[in-house]
Amino acid sequence: MPKKLYNIDFYKFIESLDLHSFTVTDVTRYLFETYSKEFDNKKNATQFVYRHLKRLSKEGIISAIQGKSGKAIVFRWCTESSEDSELVHRTEIYGNKTNDLIVSQLQEKIRRYKTEMLMSVGETEAYSEWVQEMPDFAEYVKPHYQNTREQAKLMLGKVKGFERLLAEHEARLS
Repeated sequence: MPKKLYNIDFYKFIESLDLHSFTVTDVTRYLFETYSKEFDNKKNATQFVYRHLKRLSKEGIISAIQGKSGKAIVFRWCTESSEDSELVHRTEIYGNKTNDLIVSQLQEKIRRYKTEMLMSVGETEAYSEWVQEMPDFAEYVKPHYQNTREQAKLMLGKVKGFERLLAEHEARLS
């Protein structure tokens, strides 16, 4: 069953409550009172709150501490709770994800083109070997040999280009 999407800015809502520490039950009670028309029942509101509190905890905006009774999880704001530091924190998270994505895409392209280059080199070696064994077929093999040799050069150029881009990108991050 798909999750129902609610048009609620959870971060702003929880910030507006001005609570120093809170549980899922506390936030659910306030949320259900404020947005009673949005939720069919309290269970949906509780699930919504739990998911969002876990996400905020994972992002380091709030911290989760096991309650004294062992059942309830108590959430607290981390030291970086101001809007400016929150924006910086979110930017760092998404910036790191973007940088990781760029690095992984470049590395994947390098791997793919190296593989293609090595296949082309192997193919040219096979043609060369065949011509040594059967010199009568040299005229027939020559266009294939030249074509795969050009492909190998092209792939080497791509590998070098993407390696250069990766090196420059990593240098900028340092």
